[in-house]
Amino acid sequence: MTVNDLATLKSELTRANATWIAEHNPLIDLTPEQQKIRLGATPPAGEPSLVDRETRAAQMYKAAAAAAPAVPVSFDWRSNAGRNYISCPKDQGGCGSCVAFGTAAAIDGAMRVIDAAPIGTAKGYTLHDVSEAQLYYCSTTATDHHNCASGWWPTSALAYAHATGLAPESCFPYTAGDQPCHLCANWAALVTKVGNTSSVTTASAMQQWLATKGPLITCFTVYDDFFAYAGGVYTHHSGAVAGGHCVCCIGYNLTTKAWLCKNSWGSAWGMGGYFWIGFGQCGIDSDMWGISSFSSIYHT
Repeated sequence: MTVNDLATLKSELTRANATWIAEHNPLIDLTPEQQKIRLGATPPAGEPSLVDRETRAAQMYKAAAAAAPAVPVSFDWRSNAGRNYISCPKDQGGCGSCVAFGTAAAIDGAMRVIDAAPIGTAKGYTLHDVSEAQLYYCSTTATDHHNCASGWWPTSALAYAHATGLAPESCFPYTAGDQPCHLCANWAALVTKVGNTSSVTTASAMQQWLATKGPLITCFTVYDDFFAYAGGVYTHHSGAVAGGHCVCCIGYNLTTKAWLCKNSWGSAWGMGGYFWIGFGQCGIDSDMWGISSFSSIYHT
């Protein structure tokens, strides 16, 4: 999307009485190729394609529309009983590492929820965000070779976080760009290891999980207009498919029929790095992944 495209999109959204607004942000100044590399969610063999995920999500939304889930009308892990369990949005930069960021964000939030250690509390200060760089650059295998031009999927990321564990981000700070794994010397003594995980496959189960257990990992199809999102509830309006993207879902609103997600494009994009997206849109709720336990959580 270019600056000229943005002007056209803003006019179209106004005429359509759209539920969201578009504004200029740092991603608009990038070329389409530079925008697309900030994605990186690629379903592996055996998983539904992005198109199949969109179809399933749309069908599931219609089936769930008449249901009355026994959950709060809205929920946000940034403010649960006055406590925040979600660290600030980060920036994956010019690298297709969104799966590492979406997965790490869910791990960070889940460990704070499960360990009862919200941000800003005495116990909260003993927890540290896990390393996205380790998750992306150190988890390569014969089938998962990660460079900035390649894609990945949450199931593989969670498998690494379960088997090997993740050190704090200070042990391997993230910079965008192809690079070798370069962990600190004592990283193995610092890891947080994921325990049990689940695939959550219905909207009501996703809402129930969010309201009781913690954030979720999700992937969806990004269309060109999404890069210009600045607020409101996003629904696909125009533009071609740019690719697949992975984010962390941290809440929902049944009144506006939308999911609240933490992105990895920095705080200058969207609503301070966050966005709302409509139920059934772009495959966002085809399925999500949650973390229900940890085998170890590192504290300082």
